[in-house]
Amino acid sequence: KRLHKKMEEVLKPLEWKMYGYLYIDHKSEKEVAKLMGYRTSEKNRSPGYKQIKNIKKSIIIKVKKTLDKGEIDFF
Repeated sequence: KRLHKKMEEVLKPLEWKMYGYLYIDHKSEKEVAKLMGYRTSEKNRSPGYKQIKNIKKSIIIKVKKTLDKGEIDFF
């Protein structure tokens, strides 16, 4: 819960929304794409796959930085 609270402060609104869907609500990437309103024009491609991949990468980097700084104590 402490990590989630800190991430809400650190992440941008779009990143926080996706963080909530993926890591708090445990939704799949396809469900997140549908909730975020992403579409695709490519055949056999999940909607928003590139945006979701890039935002997930950004979230993971920010979480790692926060944990490395020691701002959150898990114990």
